[in-house]
Amino acid sequence: MEFNRFSTLLVIVVMTLSGCGGGGGSTTSTDPVVLPTDIDVNVTITGDYQVESLGTANTINANVSVGNVAKDLYLVLSNSATTSASATIAHNAKVTEVPQAKTVLSTDLAEKPRILHHPQYVQNFSTRIGTVLTQDQITMSSYEKIITSIERQEDVVGTGQRFYLSEDTSEYTDATARYVSDLIPTIFGNKKLNIWVSNDSFGVGCPKTKCVTQPMVDALAGYFLSDGLENDIYDWVTNIYGEEWGSNLESYFISQNNEITILLTDIPNPSPPVYDTPDGGIIGFFYPKDNYVKGIYNNGTYDLRGSNERIMFYADAVMFANEDGLSWDINDSWPKEMVSTLSHEFQHMIDFYQKNVLLDVNAETWIKEMLSESTEDIIGTKIGHSVEGRYPIFNANNTLSLTEWNSQLADYAKVNTFGAYLLRNYGGAQVLHDIMHNSFDNEQAVVYAVNQSPNGSGKTFADLLSEWGVAVMLSDHDNLVDTPEYNIGTLFEDVYGSTIYTMNSINLFNYIPQPTLYTTSGTVQPQGNYYYKIGDNVTGDITVSLELNGQTEATLIAK
Repeated sequence: MEFNRFSTLLVIVVMTLSGCGGGGGSTTSTDPVVLPTDIDVNVTITGDYQVESLGTANTINANVSVGNVAKDLYLVLSNSATTSASATIAHNAKVTEVPQAKTVLSTDLAEKPRILHHPQYVQNFSTRIGTVLTQDQITMSSYEKIITSIERQEDVVGTGQRFYLSEDTSEYTDATARYVSDLIPTIFGNKKLNIWVSNDSFGVGCPKTKCVTQPMVDALAGYFLSDGLENDIYDWVTNIYGEEWGSNLESYFISQNNEITILLTDIPNPSPPVYDTPDGGIIGFFYPKDNYVKGIYNNGTYDLRGSNERIMFYADAVMFANEDGLSWDINDSWPKEMVSTLSHEFQHMIDFYQKNVLLDVNAETWIKEMLSESTEDIIGTKIGHSVEGRYPIFNANNTLSLTEWNSQLADYAKVNTFGAYLLRNYGGAQVLHDIMHNSFDNEQAVVYAVNQSPNGSGKTFADLLSEWGVAVMLSDHDNLVDTPEYNIGTLFEDVYGSTIYTMNSINLFNYIPQPTLYTTSGTVQPQGNYYYKIGDNVTGDITVSLELNGQTEATLIAK
């Protein structure tokens, strides 16, 4: 779904009537656009913390009585609009950041910010091919361009095969099967895992900076699919979302053989391609071209001769083989990132089947990535991994539109953090399941899922946007009551089916940088939040005047 998106200019005027001490940075007085006053509101601060909606209007005048107990005062401005509400929105005011003063914990989060999932060409393919799920939408050409699919033989360790890396046959790698599991019982029947490694990335002395060895392959396999139930990524993720592929599909899809393939290969960083990068880049991706039978479709619209005709995903061999010290261990930072990435890409694999194929719906990218990021979050304690490397990036970019997607690190960070809020407030694994399993392709998929939860009845996307902003600002509190929260001081526990998931509490103020707070007028992005600091150690009476677009909710926070 495409929107013509504009930004919302906000004008903030703060007048101190008495006793405002230790302000949190300079404030600006501007001549607001002359509009009728829509809302006048009086607020009295009485609690340890307090959250008050000032409403949604073009003009808001709030009189805030703090009293003699000093509080830090903030505004969260949440714009639920996808287009501008007034032609008077013509330019943006200058925005400055508030210097951070809080004490923060020392964190070592260098690895995660360098992680990207899927190259742009994979996203482009998913966008182009859309749902195309009926014979009149996509048909094989009826002449010599048809390539008949040859029934694939079972994988055998030590045998070789050419894997195509592009939709056509122009890019490829020659690989060898390094791991083939026995049939392993799961809740969806017996499954088999095959791991292939590009020949130029395997064995001591390979031409890459870091080389994959057999113990590495075996360790990775054990995390993804092992004997027993509820002890591996396959079980934990399918318990939430369902099976990765099925039978009785259209003839242009490959048949089900209950096998999953992982190809470890050197994935280049894009624009221009740079290979052999052990310390960051595109760590892995799912490419749905491989779910289709080889062929040229719709008279050349889709050249899928490069389909590998496997249910598979791609993982970067060089990053996976990168050790922390003198010897490699699966618990080293990069190998463990790869383990977490398997859950991320596995969710994409399941999403393609469950959402695109079965429901004929191609969800917006931000929703797909939110589900995959949230999958990493919800199984993180099971694999001994944390997604907290995303939080400093979010803190530095917390005013981005939630629903716009530009394939930047900050996009992954914002949907990760929003997903973490949904997980911890609206039903854990159940809300993830329900976001996928509905007929919506936009934010209504999230609203539908939240409405199914005990705490989410009647919630709108505007509600969720503003509540998310509140949860961000109060994440340094672990004593919240009837308030959106990230932090309870211990693990969140969620039971879904027969599986117990645990999630870490989050205090976004523990990271460097802390959440970005502004002290001047600025821009509220479409379907985004703007975080504003009125002042530190405020006492007495404060008048706050806002000029907004009529679709932006203002929320006052005292703490």
